[in-house]
Amino acid sequence: MTNQKMTMTNLFLVAFAGLCLAIALTIAWVLGVTLFFPDGVLAGHLVERADIIRAHIDYLMMSQFLFIFFLLFRQYAIDPPVWVVAACCFGAFFNPLSFLVRGLTPKPSVVATIPIEAHFPFQAGLSFTLTTVGFLTAVVLVVRAAWKLRSVKN
Repeated sequence: MTNQKMTMTNLFLVAFAGLCLAIALTIAWVLGVTLFFPDGVLAGHLVERADIIRAHIDYLMMSQFLFIFFLLFRQYAIDPPVWVVAACCFGAFFNPLSFLVRGLTPKPSVVATIPIEAHFPFQAGLSFTLTTVGFLTAVVLVVRAAWKLRSVKN
């Protein structure tokens, strides 16, 4: 049962890493196409190019982190709690998504009494917190497993 559970959580982690990488590559293609066709329909949807680039880089980083933890968990036969994998995956998806939404959302031309991007602080705060908690817990699990392995070999 433990090996099956570990395999399922690690399978979910690597599958989610693949999803984040696929999103990052899609964004890269969009950015590339819009460089060559700056007056095209696709380029017209990019309101803030810098935020789209941030989302691209963030999705790349998150996919790398998920791949790395997948390999580390597998290497050290760690059975991570489901909540750790869920926090890492949630944060890895929604952290960059907040930048993507900002980059695609038109800004009002007049000053509004309501914050322009009301969704951003909550979404970013939640995803940043879950990302931090998930990845830091994953690091603790890996360091603890490596330390135990070192102690056994000595």
